[in-house]
Amino acid sequence: MKKILRPVLLAVLAAGVFAVSAKADPFADFNTYVGASKVQAEARLAPFVEDLGGVIGGNDFNSGRNIGFPGFDVGIAATVQAKPNDNNSILNDSDVNAFGVPLVRASVALPVIDADLTLRGLTLSGFSIIGAGVSYNVLKSGTVTKFIPDVSVSAFYDVINYDYFKGSHMSLNAVASFDIPVIKPFIGVGLDRTTLKVQDVPGAVGTLVNGAEATISKPRYTLGVRFSPLPLLYVYGAYSSLHGQPGYNGGLGVKF
Repeated sequence: MKKILRPVLLAVLAAGVFAVSAKADPFADFNTYVGASKVQAEARLAPFVEDLGGVIGGNDFNSGRNIGFPGFDVGIAATVQAKPNDNNSILNDSDVNAFGVPLVRASVALPVIDADLTLRGLTLSGFSIIGAGVSYNVLKSGTVTKFIPDVSVSAFYDVINYDYFKGSHMSLNAVASFDIPVIKPFIGVGLDRTTLKVQDVPGAVGTLVNGAEATISKPRYTLGVRFSPLPLLYVYGAYSSLHGQPGYNGGLGVKF
């Protein structure tokens, strides 16, 4: 089973990284297609915000088990949406297909309480995210019986900046995973609340659309597997419903 899963999960991760980088800056034409008035900009911005929030939030978890003090975890994660939703005219008119967001993350276990603190971020082609989150173990396998799942809840807050917009992403998550030999399947649900505001669009159009704002709250669902091909190293891959759109998650890390 391990020999079968390893190439599958590595292929998922490789495909995710390729899709993210296939168009160096999927938001490069944002100022062209955001609209010609504030009302139109806000209407076009809403589905764009919905898609962006999903690919950020898709990186929130890969296990229901926390690190455990005094451990720490460093890794990378990427979430790719197969295509923009049909109403996302900003990306559709820009001929963007698959797109996503990779993040570098570092987590440390907190003493006394069974919780982890995570810092994460990205700077790429003028697009940046910096955020933090806390996850807390609700249920841990082995405390009662080995056959119960690990269950944790988490919350994240991210600040988003780009040449033509700025905003924030907040999320709440619950995830369960099973500590069985070879693979560690996990399943989770999250709620993303994302806000973006148009800024610094140049020219006459900018005077009409700058300040346009949209906020979207939508759920996402994830099912994946994680395993360790080498001691301390883990790899994971998952399928997600990102606010109703198909998406893929992949990542790797080192856990001490």
